[in-house]
Amino acid sequence: MTTQRFAVLGFPVSHSLSPVMQNAGFAACGLDADYESLEVRPDELKKTFSQLQRNGFSGWNCTVPHKEQAFLLVDDTSPEARRIGCVNTVIHRNGRLEGHSTDGYGLLTALAEAFALEPEGRTILLAGCGGAGRSAAFALAARRPAELILANRTVAKAEALARELTAAGLPQPPRLTVLSLADRSGLAAALARADILIQATSQGLKPEDPPPFDLDLLPIAGPVVLDMIYRSTPLLRAAAARGCRIADGSGMLLHQGARSFTLWTGVAAPVEAMRQALLGALRQR
Repeated sequence: MTTQRFAVLGFPVSHSLSPVMQNAGFAACGLDADYESLEVRPDELKKTFSQLQRNGFSGWNCTVPHKEQAFLLVDDTSPEARRIGCVNTVIHRNGRLEGHSTDGYGLLTALAEAFALEPEGRTILLAGCGGAGRSAAFALAARRPAELILANRTVAKAEALARELTAAGLPQPPRLTVLSLADRSGLAAALARADILIQATSQGLKPEDPPPFDLDLLPIAGPVVLDMIYRSTPLLRAAAARGCRIADGSGMLLHQGARSFTLWTGVAAPVEAMRQALLGALRQR
């Protein structure tokens, strides 16, 4: 029997713990499969997709900065991927590529697990409107929050996302507010009324990265804070010091990865085995 091959594509990607987590899942289920990380420059993504197809890979994940470009490179897309224009999970089946997005599922599951919180009726501040932020925005908006605040370094990108959410025809759309992450007064007011803060920029992937906004604006005992980066970041440390409940991105990584696992294999993901492998790798770091 031929070993099934999977990978995560990113730039950078050396930080990724997806191989540890997914390989633990395959082992727990007795599947003959292997998952690796591949660093791929954005201008090489199309060529890499073709190479993976020729080399018989069964599927792969796409992480920063490839999710929006990946959407354009697959043959078929799931309804969720079409809504957000992003793909983080690719299935190679019968010579065709199917694109899915599992980020929204991962985020909502991680929020419920970490804080026992549902978005309904809440005020949510989303910092970052790129690939991960887009997925988060659509997933959150569909869960009937009272207000969704979209904050981004480039305001035009947040405004475009707000227009897409408005056009999505949600049965109970939230009030949408758009802000610049450099707007101190607007951001301070948003943080003061937010129940949930989600950090979806790539700031924090490198230890030397600056925070996504001025951390002095965080209120005491303010919103719960989920940072999609799965390490201790300046944002999480500042929020904890102010008495906020915090969670890093490991829960989101776990649950979006578990969903990818099931899409690829048709087998229920062994979430606890994957969780223990992920936590073990984080402790080693």
